[in-house]
This record gives sequence, structure tokens and C-alpha cells, in this order.
Amino acid sequence: MNKKLLSLAVAAGLASSSAHAAVDLNAATGTVSVATENAVAATGTTIANAGSALDIIVNTGFSISDSTARYMRFDFTNVTFTAAVASANLVVDDTSGAGNANEVLSTGGAKGGSSVVFEVTASAGNTVNVANDATLAIPNFTVTGENSATVTYRLYDNAVDAVNNTTASALVTTTGTLLSFAAGTSTVANSVTPENIDVTQGATYFNGGTKDVTTFVGSLTTSDTAGTQVAADGATDVTNAVAVASSTLTVTGDFTFTQDLTSGAPDGTYTAANAFYATNAACTAGTVASTTLTATSAVFNTSAIAAGTQVWICVNANGVSTIGEGTYTGSYVTVASGAAYDAETTALTLATLQKNGSSTTLNLALTPGGAFSNYIRVNNTSNITGDVSMTVINDAGDSVNINLGDIAGQSTSSLGGQSSTSLIAIQDIANAAVAADATWSVGAAPTNKLRITIDGEFSSIAAQSITLSTDNTTFTTF
Repeated sequence: MNKKLLSLAVAAGLASSSAHAAVDLNAATGTVSVATENAVAATGTTIANAGSALDIIVNTGFSISDSTARYMRFDFTNVTFTAAVASANLVVDDTSGAGNANEVLSTGGAKGGSSVVFEVTASAGNTVNVANDATLAIPNFTVTGENSATVTYRLYDNAVDAVNNTTASALVTTTGTLLSFAAGTSTVANSVTPENIDVTQGATYFNGGTKDVTTFVGSLTTSDTAGTQVAADGATDVTNAVAVASSTLTVTGDFTFTQDLTSGAPDGTYTAANAFYATNAACTAGTVASTTLTATSAVFNTSAIAAGTQVWICVNANGVSTIGEGTYTGSYVTVASGAAYDAETTALTLATLQKNGSSTTLNLALTPGGAFSNYIRVNNTSNITGDVSMTVINDAGDSVNINLGDIAGQSTSSLGGQSSTSLIAIQDIANAAVAADATWSVGAAPTNKLRITIDGEFSSIAAQSITLSTDNTTFTTF
């Protein structure tokens, strides 16, 4: 057997043995998925044709005799040739057997190019039939971005149309996807609902039980993508264990209710263990403390969490500080396992803490004992009886929780369905707040107004702030 026939036989054997792994344009199968975790350089990154997975198989689509040459053109988008293409890279079957047609590179195929044209004839006395395969085996491709790459095969009757890519003159046109990009691993926030903030316990505990201080503020899972998302070597399946050396999660939100207590009062310091992750929703299994905890964020080392494991981000309240409503967000950041991979950052929207019952806020309550007499009136606009509590906040942002029954003139914290309180003097509310927390004060003029959030253990609440004129002849409701 001469060298050309030997070369063709070897190429045909390779194509035959790996046909299941190739990109088949006629069957629209075999597209290679490249992991987005790969570091793709702007100057180009090589994606290897491992195991012939990026070989392109296509039916010739039109007959070619041994005496009439036709021209096969291949055009690629979003990839270029890492090295020059050779005549031997194309193998075409004819009626005498696999790979027995004659192929000669006519034009294109240079390193860095994206198109190539071959002249093809059948072997002596034979014909390339419509259903015979043409297999183009490019050793490697270069990508400069994470964009799907396509390949288009056209068969032309003459060299001029093939070189000019006169698409209207093509005898056959077949297009398919060569490779695409997908994440090999991903981290997502799970839809979870924490325990409510319990307004019946002064909004300093959660409603999972009496003096329940623990709940979660979010949940997430890191998972490896089903199937194979290959590395640049074309073979390695990129998973979290492959691409990630370590990872951290920073959760942002209100953590002031986790701060330490000194002599029973919040002291502005934080113990990292009061924010932790767990492997169950009860926050009791597989717990690992945060590395850093502040009033606005908690940082966790998540490197030890195995892919596929759901974790919950948990918090311990101190039982004294007011737990505020709000949504927690996360930033999951990975450190790449090596230069072949990228560091990744994923933004996450976690869970929302909410109070039980209903609430309303009066954003302006006038100075207690000031020039204008100020009162509030609370309405239970539901049909259900429930307790009422208040969070009183001064202009400096200091807050204290009181129950309706703590206020002078109010005999109980309970408010019946469709009922309203009497007019409650703002001075009496301030007095009750100081009685609940001797360190709290209204503040000095001119920042001596109040903001009051009123919570009810029922579905609908309303409130009004009422101010009398200095001569007590008119009033304003707001």
C-alpha cells in the first residue's frame, strides 16, 4: 500500500472508531460543551480535539465521480485553526470503501484562519455517493471568547464559486454547532422561608417557639452540571472539585440583632459563631461558624462544602436587639484551582426576614412634651383579636420595643377585631420606652422626634398620628 493509501486508511480507521464522539451535522449530534470555568485568553485559548470529539462528519449530499472534481468548503464561526490544516485532515468515503476518495486542500486552512476548501474526486472507477461521509478532523481549535461555534459545509461544482463562497451556487449546504459553552458547576440560592420575627416577643425573637433565637436567612447549593463540560484539553470533565481550589460566601444584610451583650445590653461587638452554616433547616447539623461577622455582613469559608450538598445560612439573635425585616443577599466567590481556570463570582438573592402579623410605620411623631400635643391611634382593621406592640426609634436610630399594655392608659396589649385604641399621648409612649430600656432616650432638640413601627398579631393594621394646635381648637391627622 502506498503512503497516501496508508494515510487514508489510518484516518478512516480513526474516524470510524470514534464516529460516536464526532459532531455529526446530518444527525445534529455530538456538539461539544466547553466549561465556562476555563480561562479564555483574549489572545486565544486552544480547545483540543480529544478523542476526535471535534471531528466533523457530514453526508457529501451530491455525487462526485472519479473524473469530475467538486469542492468542499468548511466555514467556522467563533473559532480559528490553531495550526495549518492539511489535505490529510479531510477523509471522504466512496463506493470502493471508507476513506478512498481523493482530497486535496485547495485554499484556506492557514493557522488563524476559519475557512478551508478541498478539491475532491472519487477513486478510479468509483463514485462518491450522496450518503457517503466526509470527515474533517482538525486537531485543535482556538477560541477568544465563550461563544458557541458553528460550522457550515457547502459543496460547490467549481473552484471559483467555492473560493468566493457564492452561497447561491452551492449544491449542498449543511450547518451545525461545533461547540458551545456551559458552566461545569454552579451555585444557586434555594427558595426557603425562615421563621417570622415574633412581634409578640418584642421582635427580639423568632416565632419557632418561646424565646427562639435561631433561624436561617438563606440557603444555597453548589452542583456539578449533568453531562460533561470539558476543559481546554477536550477531555477533563470540569466539576467543582476540578476547577475550584477554595470558595467564600459573603452574606449582606442586617446582623445587628446578633451582636454581643454586656450586662444584658448590646455592646457593638460580634462573635463570629452567631452566624454559621448548617446542613439542615433546623440549623443543628454540620454547623460551621462564619469567619467574620459584622453589623452588615457575615463571611463564610465554604471550601469544605461538597457539590450537591444544600446548606442553610443560620443566625443566632441575642434576644434583646430588635430583629429588622429585610432581604439578605450573597456573593459566592471561588478561587481557581490553577491558571487554566477562572475565579468566579455569583450574586445570590437569599431569604427575607418578615414579622408575623401586620405592621405600619408612623414616620413622624412629634417631640414628647413639645409645643404641639401629639397622639397616636391604632386600628385593628381585621376581624381577629391580637396583641399590639411597638418599636420606638429616635432620630439617632436607637430603638426599643414596648407592648401596647406597657403604655399608661392602656390596660391590655390586646386589640379586638375592628377595634381602635384610645388616643395615646406621645409622651406616654416615650415614658414606656425609657421604662423598657433606661439607656434609650428621645434625644435633644432639634433631633428629638420619633418614628414608631406598630405591629399587630392580626392581618391588617392602621394607625394615625394626630396633632392638636397650641390653642386646642384644631387638629391634624397624618
